[in-house]
Amino acid sequence: MKPSHRTLQVAFLTALLFVLTACGGHTEKEQRSSAAFGGVHVSYLDTGKKDAQTLVFIHGWSSDTSFWRFQVSEFSRDYRVLVLDLPGFGRSGKPQDVAYTMRFFAGAVQAVLADAGVQNPVLIGHSMGYAIVRQYLIDYPGTVKAVVNVDGAHFQIPPTLEEKKKFEDMVAAMLAAHEGPNREAAVRGFVETTFYGRTAPELQKEIMATVFTADPYAATSSLREMLRMEQWEERSFEVPSLAIYAKNKNLPPNHGDYLRTVFPNLTYVEWDDIGHHIMLEVPTRFNAVMRDYLESLPR
Repeated sequence: MKPSHRTLQVAFLTALLFVLTACGGHTEKEQRSSAAFGGVHVSYLDTGKKDAQTLVFIHGWSSDTSFWRFQVSEFSRDYRVLVLDLPGFGRSGKPQDVAYTMRFFAGAVQAVLADAGVQNPVLIGHSMGYAIVRQYLIDYPGTVKAVVNVDGAHFQIPPTLEEKKKFEDMVAAMLAAHEGPNREAAVRGFVETTFYGRTAPELQKEIMATVFTADPYAATSSLREMLRMEQWEERSFEVPSLAIYAKNKNLPPNHGDYLRTVFPNLTYVEWDDIGHHIMLEVPTRFNAVMRDYLESLPR
């Protein structure tokens, strides 16, 4: 039977689509690389201008590289952009016999930078990702151009023994819930508190779905390690820093002043109309502030 004109049109369009997909530039999958770190593969996206300043995006707890998608599309036009899946999350290896400490994660970041041949990067960390950036500054001093802190987890050590005990008891109860038979409810409740009643419902669903794809062991271990009090011993870093926070009832009123004791060269921004996932909720506003900051840095 002779093929109809309609059939020939469909066949031609299908073939054209295949050619364009195969030849029309790099896809995220094609740009993916993998760095070896202590027997674990660390998956990362490497895109943008290879001869430009490198921006390294580090996701938060139980997240993955997709949380930075609006920044990849924006900043890859003018910068080299690396976005990694931390070990235990996303497409990276998920060992079950390690403690997911901030130092472990910082080592994974360094492995990615070494694999990509990057020096003097700008490190951008969201939530737990900021705690990892902080640890990186401790372990690899003098190797970072600047830091961007996106609603980062930063804890002030309680001043009295009584308050320290109260904090430790609260953490122990949280971890017990995350490891118990009602883990799903505990995780859901924990994540819901980060929306601050402002995050759009559809975005809430996406964030929650991603969190529940995370490896439970890696999620609980990393939460435990991030909340260790010794993780937050007082330190000061001279590296230039931008901090963007979502104002909420749990954020100390003097948070900007306190962070300036940690980062004396700090630009501090606080918004009261968004939830914790700033880069996903108001990407245009976030990208504009970050771009202005990056352009202000010495060349």
